[in-house]
Amino acid sequence: MQFGKFAGGAQGAVYLINATSYVLATVMSLALVRWALRLGVPAGTGSTLRTGGQPHMGLAVGDQFPAEALKSFGVSGKKAVVFFYGADDAPSCKKELAAFDEFMDDFKTLGATVVGVRNAAGAKGADEVYGSMKIVVDDGDEVREQIGIEKDLFGLLGGRETYVVGPKGVVVGVHNNQFGPETHISTALTALESMPAAPSGFVFPDLSSFFPK
Repeated sequence: MQFGKFAGGAQGAVYLINATSYVLATVMSLALVRWALRLGVPAGTGSTLRTGGQPHMGLAVGDQFPAEALKSFGVSGKKAVVFFYGADDAPSCKKELAAFDEFMDDFKTLGATVVGVRNAAGAKGADEVYGSMKIVVDDGDEVREQIGIEKDLFGLLGGRETYVVGPKGVVVGVHNNQFGPETHISTALTALESMPAAPSGFVFPDLSSFFPK
């Protein structure tokens, strides 16, 4: 009996240690991301930020994002950040949504519209909560399949991928990180900041003073 009590106590202690470690890791991860964003450090550097290609993604930098998808998302001809996630009420997805919402002013300053994409099964009301961004339904995962976004964790989780798209529909930044949802914000901002500023329209000077009536 004493051994049984000891074993049960030991298992409980291990569980508590693991749970505490997970919480601390999550808090530290979020703190590092916030620190990196505020100081201008690309927090995703060294993970899966790509402005030229590494881990498998549905699309790569330089590829054309499907025009019909951009049109259906309401961002055709616009600078946009399109992020694919699983479900509105999944813990990691809620973190990602909240983080995008928190830094929405930064995205607006950079002239980008943010679009969150999940399928009908994952729609749990986030579009009503986060009016700062467009949140759309990808019926039957049609756009996911067209792009080629692969599932994670042996097919149990839908891929979490973010694409930064220029006004002409060309992908200028990509990111894939299932378990670091907040990193999608920092890497998207980094990609947007690296884009050349749109040229200002030329205004012909007033020369009327040189031609007296």
